[in-house]
Parts: sequence; structure tokens; C-alpha cells
Amino acid sequence: MKAAVLRAGGRFAVEDVPDPVPTGRQAVLRVTYCGICGSDLHALRAGTLPEGAILGHEVVGEISALGPEARGFEVGDRVTTLSAVPCDECEQCRAGLYRSCEKGWQVFGYTGLAGGYAELLLTHTAVLEKAPESLTDIGAALNEPSMVGLYAARASRVRVGDNVAIIGAGPIGLLVLQAVLLMNPANCWVIETSAGRLAKARELGATAAFDPTTTDMAAFFLNNCATGGPDVVFECAGAKGTLQRAIEWVRPGGQVMVPGVNMELDEISPLTMVGKECEIKASLGGMDLFRIALDLIAEGKIRPEAMVTRVIGLDEVDEVCQTLGTRGDDNVKVLVAPGKEMR
Repeated sequence: MKAAVLRAGGRFAVEDVPDPVPTGRQAVLRVTYCGICGSDLHALRAGTLPEGAILGHEVVGEISALGPEARGFEVGDRVTTLSAVPCDECEQCRAGLYRSCEKGWQVFGYTGLAGGYAELLLTHTAVLEKAPESLTDIGAALNEPSMVGLYAARASRVRVGDNVAIIGAGPIGLLVLQAVLLMNPANCWVIETSAGRLAKARELGATAAFDPTTTDMAAFFLNNCATGGPDVVFECAGAKGTLQRAIEWVRPGGQVMVPGVNMELDEISPLTMVGKECEIKASLGGMDLFRIALDLIAEGKIRPEAMVTRVIGLDEVDEVCQTLGTRGDDNVKVLVAPGKEMR
């Protein structure tokens, strides 16, 4: 099969690699789409990924082969997968107790397990969900990040009538926005520097969307929040300095949620945090919501398809991964279609 393989200097090359062969309860998917995740880009630019990695964990595909012990699925099923799989070899996995996997779950692209920037993907039937017939391939591919956004919203203290702010209108920020709007806040404001991403935030229902380089957000919140700031601020940018901004903007006694992934060491002011008695809470994953997110997408209550601004082939992965999410690039969500004809 062909795959976009990470090589020296953080660059990708399209190479021929061996086709995966399923054993036990594993499954092989022929990848239809795989989303490019912002966390992968942060890791790529931080230089923390091993050479030879095949990234990609936001996947929809068709089952092309099953291991001899696989049950509940058939070749030809259209499915989406979680971003990590159990080892399928330890005593706990053999007993079907996958969450207690003794080796720890393997994340696509990070732990020697090849991801979805490839024609085929080896995964496990324990982490698959069949895509509803009414759901598009693109919607199904983006179920995993939708789950992450939904989990962040549900793990927060957002209540009906609250004022909410979201820093960063990348895919996770926009998915948090959609999940928060299901909770009926009074306002849900988005802060972002990219014009294209600001437009997407407005399209997806933000009360208002601001560029913080041209708007004094501290003054805005003081003038528009009776309590002095938003009840909950979500830090979804994953950039150095944005966590401190969230602490500064949240109301006294409010909550800062951190689904954003910043790979750099950062600085915050403990005095500001203590003075406000605010809560800082991180969120990651949310695998129990995987099916729920899929159903919400199928019902049109979460619309990840609206974020997609480009679909590329394997030969375009290197170009896009160098620029996506950087200043001047207004793409929001890019999908890799391994079957797309190369240029």
C-alpha cells in the first residue's frame, strides 16, 4: 500500500509499505478519509514524532479484511474508529477487558502503530462503530474530534444561560462551540486571529467572533458580562500564552477548560489564578461519547462537515502539514483521501 511517511526534517514522503494483516479481533480498513489533527501538527512542529511514523487518527473507511476471531462486523462495513487500540495480546485483552489492557492502548501514529495517512489501516473491532447510512463519509471521518469537543463541553460547568468564550476557532474550538450551543448558553463568543476561521465560527452559530489583535477582549467582557467575565472560557488554541489570557478573562470563581494541546512550556500567573479563585480543568478524549457523537452528527446537531475547507491526496500531505494552522493560512479542516489520484 501507499502511505505518507514522516522522514527527516519533519517532511512527509509517499512510499510503498507492507499491507497490514489482521490477527485475532483486528480489522483492516480501506481508508476513505482521514482528518489532519491539530495535535499531530503541534507534535510535528515540536519535533517529538519518530521518523517513519504514519500519522492520522480521524478515520472512516470500509472493512477490507478481518482477523479470525473478529465478531460483529463484516467485510464491506463502513466504519469509523477511535484514535487508539488495545494490544489484543495480553491476558486482559484476551478476556475482552480492553480498557484494562496491560500494555496500554496504542495511538495511531505515535507508538509504532500506523495511522490513516495510508491506503489501509490496521485497527481493532473493539473500537469500531458502524456509520449510519444517513451519515456522509466526511461526517463519519470527523466523529473522533467531534467526540473530543463534546466531551470538553460536557466535562465543563457550562449551564443554561451562561456566558462562554472559546479561544481558538480551529476544528476543536469549532466543535466545542457546537457542543456548547446544545447546552443553551446566553452567549458563546469565539476569539481567533484567522479571518477564515472567524467566518466559520460565525457560520456555526457563535454569538460573535473577534480578532483579539483588533478588539480589546478584556474591555469587551467587562462591558458585556455582569459578573466581570465569561462563566467558562475554553482554551482551544493550544498556543503559548493563551492559557494566561483565559485566566485573565474568566470571571472570579469561573472555570477555564483546556482541551487545547500546547507542546511548549508555558507561563501563567498564579496570582491572577488565585485572586480569582478560578478552576482550571483539562479534558482529553471521551471515548464513552464515541457513539453519541456519531448519532449527533447523523441528526445534524453537530456539523463537522461545515469545517472542511480542503480534501487532499497523499502526495499533498507534506505541503499542507507545513502550513496548516500557521498565520496566513485560513484553512480550517483538511482531510486526506488516500484514494485520491495523485497530481
